[in-house]
Amino acid sequence: MRKYLAVTSTLFKAQLVYRFEVAMTAVSSVGTVLFAWVLWGAAFSERTAIGGFTYQDMLSYYVISSFIVSIDKSNNVCFEVSKKIRGGTFSKYMTIPANPQLYFLFQSFGVSAYYALFALLSALFSVGAFGVKLSFSSDPASVLCAILLVPLGISFMVSLRYFIGLLTFKFQDIGFFIHVQSGSVTFITGSIIPIVLLPKTVQSILRFLPFSHVIYTPAALLTGQTDATAGFSGLLVLLGWTAIMAVMNKAVYNRLRVKFDGVGV
Repeated sequence: MRKYLAVTSTLFKAQLVYRFEVAMTAVSSVGTVLFAWVLWGAAFSERTAIGGFTYQDMLSYYVISSFIVSIDKSNNVCFEVSKKIRGGTFSKYMTIPANPQLYFLFQSFGVSAYYALFALLSALFSVGAFGVKLSFSSDPASVLCAILLVPLGISFMVSLRYFIGLLTFKFQDIGFFIHVQSGSVTFITGSIIPIVLLPKTVQSILRFLPFSHVIYTPAALLTGQTDATAGFSGLLVLLGWTAIMAVMNKAVYNRLRVKFDGVGV
């Protein structure tokens, strides 16, 4: 475990180099709340509630969901794994005494921890700038579930993106897979609109899939839009799918790596 914590620490410090990217992430987070402030302000002009949300509840949801989106940098795993496989340097992960997926997972945790500092500042700025009366759950169980869901959600997303990166062993250009998953995942996680606004059939399907529990469920828990029961259910779903992805990734890695012709192999 010590070696993985060292990876987390190293990547946390390395983010000091990428100050422009950090600034753009902060601006994007504020821009998301601005979008919600304008769009939902018009939608709520003639009604007091939509899908169980008041206007302030909706703004609170976007403040919290944009915070979670800002700290989830798992999408970089796709590009990094793919780039190293194509460049022949992925071989180092085959020789170091560490599990490649765990290496990228703890690397992502280090990046997320650094971005969380600025995401929090962006969230506080949004609350003040747009006059958000932050709705926050008073249920300790709901808050605890939300706190646990965030790192677990990042773990699942890393495993998913690691799997997509591994496809480079088979398909040299995985741009199509990256594009498809990026667009679809952004929508079904609830970062664009709350899942509760989707048709009931779609909600029922997404309840058993991991994606809605990455963004929507923790944000809904923290804003009091759902209860701890949904939080516990989300934890079980995410744990199950993360375990499935871990087994799948190991099988795909062991099957495809024998075809890899990289530096040092």
